[in-house]
Amino acid sequence: MFSHLMRFAAIKGSLAAYILLIFLCEASSAETRRYDLVVVGGGTGGCMAAIQAGRSGLSAAIVERSDFIGGQMTGAAVSTMDDVGRTRTGLYGEFIDRVRDYYAESGTATNICLWGGDTIAAEPSAARDILGQMVAETGRVDIYLNTHVEEAIMSGGRITGIRTAPSGEEGKEMTFESGVFIDATEHGDLIPLTGAKYRVGNSMSPKIDPDANVQDITYVAVVRRYPNGLPDDLRMPGPPPGYREHAAKFRGVVTKDGSTWPGSYPFDVPSHNAYRALPDTGNPHLIIGDDSSTWQFITRTCINWANDYPGRPSGEPGLSVLYIEDPEYRKKAEREAMNRTLAFIWYMQNELGMTDWSVDDGQGYGGYFSNDWETADDPLLPPEFANILRHLPPFPYVREGRRIVGIDTLTDADISRDVTMGRAYRNYSSGLALGEYPVDVHGSHLDRFMERDLGETSASFPRTWVGSQGVFQVPFEAFIPEDIDGLIAAEKNISVSRMVNGAIRLQPITMHTGQAAGAIAAEAVRSGLRPRSVNVMNVQRALMASGSWIAADICEDTSPDDRYWSGVQWASLYEVMPKISKRQFGVSMPIKKEELALLLETALGDNAAGLRSLLSSDDDDKFITNREFHSLFQSLTGINPPTPLDKSEADLTLKRGDAISAAFMLSLSK
Repeated sequence: MFSHLMRFAAIKGSLAAYILLIFLCEASSAETRRYDLVVVGGGTGGCMAAIQAGRSGLSAAIVERSDFIGGQMTGAAVSTMDDVGRTRTGLYGEFIDRVRDYYAESGTATNICLWGGDTIAAEPSAARDILGQMVAETGRVDIYLNTHVEEAIMSGGRITGIRTAPSGEEGKEMTFESGVFIDATEHGDLIPLTGAKYRVGNSMSPKIDPDANVQDITYVAVVRRYPNGLPDDLRMPGPPPGYREHAAKFRGVVTKDGSTWPGSYPFDVPSHNAYRALPDTGNPHLIIGDDSSTWQFITRTCINWANDYPGRPSGEPGLSVLYIEDPEYRKKAEREAMNRTLAFIWYMQNELGMTDWSVDDGQGYGGYFSNDWETADDPLLPPEFANILRHLPPFPYVREGRRIVGIDTLTDADISRDVTMGRAYRNYSSGLALGEYPVDVHGSHLDRFMERDLGETSASFPRTWVGSQGVFQVPFEAFIPEDIDGLIAAEKNISVSRMVNGAIRLQPITMHTGQAAGAIAAEAVRSGLRPRSVNVMNVQRALMASGSWIAADICEDTSPDDRYWSGVQWASLYEVMPKISKRQFGVSMPIKKEELALLLETALGDNAAGLRSLLSSDDDDKFITNREFHSLFQSLTGINPPTPLDKSEADLTLKRGDAISAAFMLSLSK
């Protein structure tokens, strides 16, 4: 047997006490590994899928191309969470609680980014370690770094295995076998190997249009202030090639004497730093995200504003789909994006007056790089910049990759929201994850790059950015390929249109959809069914039991700790009973006999015969007591309802919450 690949470092009094040291498996004669689930891609979605599966009792493997888990949040350094606030539940909610707990030990605020007071930020290295700790705690998930998938093993339209190759010095050639695979890569790299139909840009496989566009990428950099003086090796040796062209754009975004947010372009340096500000445990100053007077004290931030690539005006073509489809084109584009970020670092040190700022040398970068800049001999990245480049993230922020053609495809109409309702107009009874972010597409707004076959045009593209108009659901059908078995999509690879991709590509929802993918996989393994054939309600039940809110109607009078949590969501998902107000289900309100009859008929279905006679009364608008309800429930089912009969409350009126909880239990037994 191979040795376990994860160990902990216990170095007292430092972040390393929480660091998960991840080692590849030692060489052995057996190069084939068998798991209940194999997750390809160790980003936000991949990690959450594996955690959910591991906690459900599955053995799982994460196969990650780079040497960083966490994907766009850590390996691409976008660790200022693009969080709007109403979806902080499930594994995502647990993750941000752990982030806050970690920084609370040093009294460091995490709500310091995006110019808001209710935001979440973490250093990429800290976010990676917290994810690693969550993975390790399952005791059932192995991580294989520096390893990428090269071939899918197919049998009768079903994926049964993958073959991998090293993408770093420690990677290995291996074969992984499983009944379920999840593509959680940043680009959707497993999908085409399976033969599954997919969309990229506004074209569909196998006829990929090389002139189609995907969203811009950004080579983010973590930068910080060095209060004791900037080390010589972190000072830019000069402007990088192409600096003059890049600087013209930078000056339109941020200048030394610009305005303070929310003013007008260009903005000043404190506003730039506050946009993607990161915690710094060594900073003695209190930073408050929505207090601009404190922004001058920020000492760590990210370059992720003026440096999109190619970053052309929305009326011009953007990034070609060749970035996704052609590996060499991808590397070249990433080096060009890296050059643009180098240019901003020079601009920062020389034109913005940030003479004691440079790349952060403490984030653990410097191993794997997706664009091979160290060996590419690219004139855009001359050797004299190596000391700076090695502290950049291992890969860029990728906003759009391949998207499966699923059983159903989410379009802009499906996530269109009513701000008064605080939710999408459309309700999915098969909903598995919530999102709240607006449609936000970087580049490629021209009509010819939209998906007309899905009813989307440039005319339907939002003209203004609105933070939140409420939540929307991602249904089960968006995770399952139309024509390939054994494969589940996660991350940005689920079945959505390009416009909807602009709303489902952020860290909170990729964690939610990742957890949902892991729950689908767990139910498939438990039931011995193909992922497409599982009982969706069982998947929903597992997600709700984990503390996830998945219904479109958010109700604030229930929580994961009370007995109403799952029943209320079931009532909302399946439109069994309406809530009493915008944010209140009314769990403590009494329920009338007529309402109870309708509720139990819905739950019992064909088994509801005789219900009306048991409830018959000339007073349908009257209420029913807990004692009467227990007697009725036992008559119908032969068992007691989930809420025990408290003698002191036996003659009190039955609550809507208790009635819903009992009905939900009945629905699961149908």
